[in-house]
Amino acid sequence: MNNINAVLFDLDGTLIDSEYFYFSNWAPILENDYGLKIDFDEWISNFAGHTLSHNVKMLNEEYKLQVDEEDMWFATRSRYAKANMKNIRLMPHAKELLDAVKDAGKTIGLVTSSYQTTVDTVLGEHNLLKYFEFFVTREQVENPKPNPEPYLLAVNKLSIPKEEIVVVEDTSTGCTAAKTAGLYCIAVTKQEVEKSRLTHADELLNDLAEVKKSLLSLN
Repeated sequence: MNNINAVLFDLDGTLIDSEYFYFSNWAPILENDYGLKIDFDEWISNFAGHTLSHNVKMLNEEYKLQVDEEDMWFATRSRYAKANMKNIRLMPHAKELLDAVKDAGKTIGLVTSSYQTTVDTVLGEHNLLKYFEFFVTREQVENPKPNPEPYLLAVNKLSIPKEEIVVVEDTSTGCTAAKTAGLYCIAVTKQEVEKSRLTHADELLNDLAEVKKSLLSLN
């Protein structure tokens, strides 16, 4: 990591194992309020890694539903609060990866489409907030991923050349945002459907242990 001075991490699906949490809270709303049954594979294929706005648009255009974005926002937030986000687990090897990057003296930032309250709750529960120099969250940007705005904001916060920054993402949405911002992107996922969408990533790896090895080898 001699020439890499900062690493920017996505949150959901990258550092925290949150996708089943989101699915388990969206699925009952979709079934009870709209008569739509989806399974986890369908969630991963069509909804994971996207914003609420994207998912509502998907429901209305592809599933021919009539979902109001504000109604869905309140419905999902209500379920999240009752479900307790503190129960969300870290992805395997997340802490050891953050330790390795920190020990190497690199700046660590978080760039996520989640809100700051989610970041504080989940990373706070795992005592990981201290690893990050800054957070770019949903409320800070007008255009979330796949728009490059979140990563361009992070670059401005860092004030270092883009060539010295690496991004770690788990979805095509996040990778597109990073690449459009002109950044090197390591994608990490075991989901085959997502792997097929990540051909634009600079590297495609299976887990965070492989990401750690890759980051330590970059010169």
